[in-house]
Amino acid sequence: MERGLNENYGRELMELHTLGVDGGYTQDDVINVAKAFTGWSIRQPRRDPEFFFEERLHDTSVKTVLGHEIRAGGMKDGEEVLDILARDPHTAHHISFEMAQRFVSDTPPPALVDRMAQAFLKSDGDIREVLRTMIYSPEFWSKDAYRAKVKTPFELVASATRAVGADVQIPLLLVQWTSRIGEPLYQCEPPTGYSDKADAWVNTGALLSRLNFSLALTSNRLRGAQVDIDSLFGGATGVDPHATMEQAIQMLLGGQVSQETRDTLAKQMDDPQILQATLDDKVKQVNVGMIAGLVLGSPEFQRR
Repeated sequence: MERGLNENYGRELMELHTLGVDGGYTQDDVINVAKAFTGWSIRQPRRDPEFFFEERLHDTSVKTVLGHEIRAGGMKDGEEVLDILARDPHTAHHISFEMAQRFVSDTPPPALVDRMAQAFLKSDGDIREVLRTMIYSPEFWSKDAYRAKVKTPFELVASATRAVGADVQIPLLLVQWTSRIGEPLYQCEPPTGYSDKADAWVNTGALLSRLNFSLALTSNRLRGAQVDIDSLFGGATGVDPHATMEQAIQMLLGGQVSQETRDTLAKQMDDPQILQATLDDKVKQVNVGMIAGLVLGSPEFQRR
């Protein structure tokens, strides 16, 4: 029986990993790249995966990719395709844009992306040079880029757990919370992976789930992860909720919080659950765990 051609090899290599969706390739390029990679396979993928090239499955015809004629033969056909794609200006721009979007902002400045792309081409694809160009750029250090990126659910769960020094005994329960907030691990269906942009993670339901996680974590209502609040706050919790709030802001946010966030948190300090007192009782000790949870749920902690 004649084997079919797996065009996904060509399409995903160019669309996702090199040229980008607007990289100037055609359907003929997709087919020819797929032909160049025929014979590339994995031996025992479920037991001891190891790459190997199966010569008898390789398409021996001459291929044309992005105007380049490929006659290398055998496994070298695919290697030549990789060289062509790696040195294409579209690849330099696409990879630079993806990196800037990851580390600078959801909509990185075009001028920065262009400089990074030039560094990519000039260094023959040396990612260290591309990163160097990005990190030493004024855009990277600008006020607009500071904490411009929203944490993914996984980043939020991991950073909150670290911030309060939780003793994690059952990591799976944290994984379940990551899923509940919106990012079930290793279950993203599109080949592009989970989005790195805020609009994929920020909505009313997601923000509520993030806050509920933070409160469950710091109030020790999350089985499998124990937080020693007294040690975290040095044992000096006191009975002043506003002073405790300021201490939490310093410890968990490095004191960097907007006045709007501070005012919003301050309004919550009169909540009976925080004061741990009935209407006529004197406040004996504030609910430090709840205060810490509210601070972790603040907009500032939601950002990288």
